[in-house]
This record gives sequence, structure tokens and C-alpha cells, in this order.
Amino acid sequence: MNGDTARGDPAAPRAAVVTSPWLRCRHPHPAPRYRVVVFPHAGGTANPYCTWARGLPPDGESWVVRYPGREDRLAEPLVGTMDGLVEPITDALLPMVTGPDTAGPLVLFGHSMGASVAYETARSLHALVPGSVGLLVVSARMAPVVDDRGDRPVVHRLPRDAFVDVLRAHGGTDEAVFDHAELMDLLVPIVRNDYRLIETYRPPADPALPVDIVAFAAADDQTVAVPDVLAWAAVTTAGFSHAVFPGSHFY
Repeated sequence: MNGDTARGDPAAPRAAVVTSPWLRCRHPHPAPRYRVVVFPHAGGTANPYCTWARGLPPDGESWVVRYPGREDRLAEPLVGTMDGLVEPITDALLPMVTGPDTAGPLVLFGHSMGASVAYETARSLHALVPGSVGLLVVSARMAPVVDDRGDRPVVHRLPRDAFVDVLRAHGGTDEAVFDHAELMDLLVPIVRNDYRLIETYRPPADPALPVDIVAFAAADDQTVAVPDVLAWAAVTTAGFSHAVFPGSHFY
């Protein structure tokens, strides 16, 4: 991450506003009108999501959250609790909403596990700086008002072969990876940790959030039912909209 800040020339590429191991921005904008912060799924890494910046309108800026224990944070211990992720992510994002280079309220996007992390981060940021999150986009994740305890197998406790079968069924992982023993030895503990995190996470007793929410669901998702995704409508006290796409969990 570039640590030099361009000053004086508004057309010069501006360095990342936040120099943090928790965030990555590959294409800083000299004067962004808004910022999107992306929260990857269980086992997910920042690099694939960094390409999304090319699809944004030219006045936007895309940041991706970087979880420990993967990519160039591989040597760092995995984080196994929601609070353990949300607290440092919130600290890393605060300069974006309180510093001199703010670009208005943030847009937070999370897919699957990332949707819950984004939601809890939105709650944390709102408590510290009301109005700092303008939109929460949740994808392929049940709403915190849905109680699924006892309804689903505890995936993170499955034996390795059964656990790998679950990963294969969910999609989103190149089939060639499953045939590479060393990659699987690296991947399985990371994904199992993330499943443990999300399966032991308990939403707040009062999940209401005064932030607009958009929910994306997949019509053929075998991991979360469309109505459970659309139940995010009961979470927001602001506006809600949704879209249902064809395809499975990684539509």
C-alpha cells in the first residue's frame, strides 16, 4: 500500500487514505465522491475483490477488508470471533469518516460471512459516528432476525473429508484446488476458522440499524433460503430494497 500522499495536484493519484493491514485500495481516486468497502466471504481474500474497482463509476473508490491469516498476512493468527474482526476493522475505517479526506457516508458490501461482518461493522461505526454508513449491501446471508440454531449442521466441526465436501458443494473454489494437497492443507484451517466464527456468532438482541439496506439473494442457493435473505428488511429502520439473481451461493 502506497504510503505517500499526493498534495497540490488534484489530478495526481492520491495514496490510500488509510495505511492499515486491514484494508487495501489498489486504485486510489484523487477526490472520490463515495467509497465502497468490501467484506469477503468465509475463506475469502482481498485480491479477487480488488478487481471490482474497475466496474465502479469513475468518481468512486473501492476498498477491500483484509482478514488475517491469508495472502501477505499469512503469518498472522486467524481471528475466531466476530468482535475480534469488527473492532480493528472499525478502527481502520474511522479515519475515512472523521479525517480530512472523508468522502461522505461509506457503502459497506459483504458476501456470505462478510455480510454479517459488514453489518456488525456498520453498527460499530454508527455508534461512534452516527451517519458514517450510508448503505449496507448484504449478499447471500440470512438476516440477524432469523434464528437458525438447531436447524443446520455445525459445519466447522465436521471431519476433514466431510468439510471438504461442503466446500465443494458451495462452489466458489476452483475445482483444481481440491486436487492440490498442499493448497488444501493451507485452505482448510482458514475456512474452518471462518465457519467457526460465523456459526458461533450471535446477533444482538436488538438488531435494528438506521441505515439503508440492499439485500442480494441467489435463487438456487442451497446454503441460505431467499426469504431468509430478504428478512433483512426487518433489520433496517431506513430504506430497504433487494434483488434475486439466478445461480447458487456464488451467483
